[in-house]
Amino acid sequence: MAFTLITNGLVMGNGQSDTCPADILIEDDTIRTVGPPGLSAPTQTHVIDASDRLIIPGLINSHTHGHGSLYKGSGDRWTLELLLNAGPWISGHRTLEHKYLAASLGAAELLSKGCTALYDLYVELPDPTVDGMLAVGQAYQDAGMRAV
Repeated sequence: MAFTLITNGLVMGNGQSDTCPADILIEDDTIRTVGPPGLSAPTQTHVIDASDRLIIPGLINSHTHGHGSLYKGSGDRWTLELLLNAGPWISGHRTLEHKYLAASLGAAELLSKGCTALYDLYVELPDPTVDGMLAVGQAYQDAGMRAV
């Protein structure tokens, strides 16, 4: 078991706009306790000082397209019709490594913006495959994200 203690962070209070200082004790990947500053923790606990920082839960992206990560920014002047028609030649016939890489890049971007969970409408062309979906799922798991 690994413990992490986040100290002196600001968390939302009982009201809608107030914050209060708090410590958060995490065991492995589970929050065990949220309490006032000075929370006790087991020895060998990794401590993170969050003074003057607001601590929020991870955000959820409920509509993303992980397959688009490899060509992001290439069609910024396209209409929706052009994008939909270009999809097969942009996303088609990718190797499992390319599918994994696309999902990994998307995961890195989402994590950098505070998202820890996502609903991915991943497209595989010409047809979805079990191996392709497993590669995408593995990328999100390796990044530490929760994904559907």
